[in-house]
Amino acid sequence: MASKPRRSRAAGRGAAEPDLASTATALASVLPRQRWFGSKSRRITAVTAVDHVEVPGSAGTLALFRVDFEVGDPETYLVALAGGAPRGGALADALDDPAFCAALVEQMRAGGTLAGRCGGFRFGATALLPELLPDPVRSVKPVGVEQSNTARVLEQRAFLKVFRRLEPGANPELEITRHLTEETDFREAPRLAGFLVYEGEGDEPTTLATLHEFLPTEGDAWAAVQARLDEYYAAAGSGPEPDGASDPAFAQALAAADAKEAHALGLLTGRLHRALAAAPLGSSLGPEPIGLDDVLGWQQEIRARLDRVGEALGQAVDKLPADAHGLAREVLEHLPALREGLAALQGLAGAAVLKIRVHGDYHLGQILRVPGGFAVVDFEGEPARSLALRRHKTCALRDVAGMLRSFAYAARAALLRAADAAPAQPRQADRLGPWAEAWEDGVREAFLEGYLAETLERGVGFLPRQQEALNAALRVFELDKAAYELLYELDHRPGWARIPLAGLRRAAAPATRSAPARLGPGAGPFRFVACLELREFVGVRAENERQLAELIDQVPVDSIYFHTHGFLLRHKFAAGIYPNDFATWAAVQVRDQVLGERLAMVDPAEFPTLEALREELVAVIDAHLREMPVVPRVVSADPFDFVRSRIVEIPTGVEVRNLADFRRALLEVDSSAIYFHLVEARLRLGRRQNDFAAWLEQRLGLPELAARVRSVSPYGGSLERTRARLIRLLDQALPGGGR
Repeated sequence: MASKPRRSRAAGRGAAEPDLASTATALASVLPRQRWFGSKSRRITAVTAVDHVEVPGSAGTLALFRVDFEVGDPETYLVALAGGAPRGGALADALDDPAFCAALVEQMRAGGTLAGRCGGFRFGATALLPELLPDPVRSVKPVGVEQSNTARVLEQRAFLKVFRRLEPGANPELEITRHLTEETDFREAPRLAGFLVYEGEGDEPTTLATLHEFLPTEGDAWAAVQARLDEYYAAAGSGPEPDGASDPAFAQALAAADAKEAHALGLLTGRLHRALAAAPLGSSLGPEPIGLDDVLGWQQEIRARLDRVGEALGQAVDKLPADAHGLAREVLEHLPALREGLAALQGLAGAAVLKIRVHGDYHLGQILRVPGGFAVVDFEGEPARSLALRRHKTCALRDVAGMLRSFAYAARAALLRAADAAPAQPRQADRLGPWAEAWEDGVREAFLEGYLAETLERGVGFLPRQQEALNAALRVFELDKAAYELLYELDHRPGWARIPLAGLRRAAAPATRSAPARLGPGAGPFRFVACLELREFVGVRAENERQLAELIDQVPVDSIYFHTHGFLLRHKFAAGIYPNDFATWAAVQVRDQVLGERLAMVDPAEFPTLEALREELVAVIDAHLREMPVVPRVVSADPFDFVRSRIVEIPTGVEVRNLADFRRALLEVDSSAIYFHLVEARLRLGRRQNDFAAWLEQRLGLPELAARVRSVSPYGGSLERTRARLIRLLDQALPGGGR
């Protein structure tokens, strides 16, 4: 039983008491037009006010309304009222008023409870709030397109989320992030700063709002992966060559870069699960042993979903796109075997495996790309599940399965887009299919490798200790996720049904891998070294082109290196038309494209020393200025700041002894290793040729291949393009083309 709330002295003062009866009547027609209203397809029969409270320091009111329907259970919604009842079919939302949002934050800062008519609106904060928002909020901005909740960004530092459809009990968004913020050192999710809950008689507190730190983001991982897959498929299969392959080595390099990010995401997921498993025993988040009842319940749930798949797919198979008919019938044939495969979950019971709280709706769209890595967001759980089910403890492999299915969706969604973009090539999807499978296999393997390194290899208790049992359980949870996806697609996007259908076929008949061909071992290993650039401002800057020439002639040679050779390390994927900092500044900041193009023509690879390169740069600028009536300078743009750098070597631990392994490693290592062995080693370390060519010639005895590798210059494109060129050379030397 919740304790009786105390009435704030400020409550009930200020704005006039809202006419909730009139508001409830108006909401019957207004609610279906709100984006956050979840039951638009059901006819409302009544709207009844449940409770409300005026928010001190604002003209707004927090109000709870019960909505009854002609069919189905009632729902409760939170409405933030500004002024009186809705008029003209429009709802005056108090959350559109910055003062109202600021008042909510101040109530969180103060703590305590505002008494409603039937219960209490309790506000609270963590130690982060005064650090995050030391002063009253003034800047409030909406967040993109609203979904089932309403969100506002405050001072570009905090993220206020107000839940609209309410269910009794703590929302996982509050429960989980509070645990991560206050009880763990996991900082790859937004930290909790404040919250608002409603405490009524006899019910668990209901979460109304949360306040988290706002993370500067570069977008979500789904969008980033889709953009890279577009480039991947373009490189793999839409070029001018007779076989349709534009640049397969570059495509492989892109896939390797994605696999590396997937590995990092696997590590992150493992850290998240270990943080969740650290919750105190006996708490709502504390781990518990998986019992037979748990397993039987999961099996029953998945079996029921497969039964619905059989019914829905049987009715829809002839309505699907023609190229999905065979796949659909194949899945229907495999359903009995898929049901039998659910027995694999039995290995989780009696094996001392713990169930824990998990993210619950884990996919690439829930991962933000932030400076330095990733952040996990939105811990509410799967939206179609009830709050009670979303709060259940379960097997951690459910999250893993969700991310693996997200990789599959990413690969196939981009494949469909690539096929639609090439209507003149009706077989495009078939031609790119093996590339999609190769990409998915690569990121799956990398993600799992990272995840298991952070979990199984650390002896966690929430995974089976036997790899076979783990793989079998994971396969079942992937099957369940694919079945869930198929039911959704059949209802909403039949054209995409082939994506989960392929996942179900994979669950029924997993693909096998063939071992790549290998050459004999060489005389000694090649040890890959990556590198990191430490930058330092020289302390001088140029505001016109004459100053640029004078300072180029004066600064340390390390600065010349940084702005020319080092440009490659900072532009790994695309060096652009101005492949050094001097050319870029002249063309972009000074808007002197003629000088920009002339400086861009200076190839650093042609100069044996940095002093010789310096002299050429000064000579180019001097010759250009002699043609100019005035010295071009920046006006409203940025001056040129001279920077020097120091390269720090980072051993990768990757050693190879033969050409096949060298190719595989070259495909996977960070592009900074390409830079180190091709550029840094040759010039700043004084070696007469790049490390790759030296090893191929001196250790493997391949002088012709070494000569071809020696001729590869990274300055004409980018490090990733250079990686692709090297891979092509190795493919020509390997039996079977390196496949």
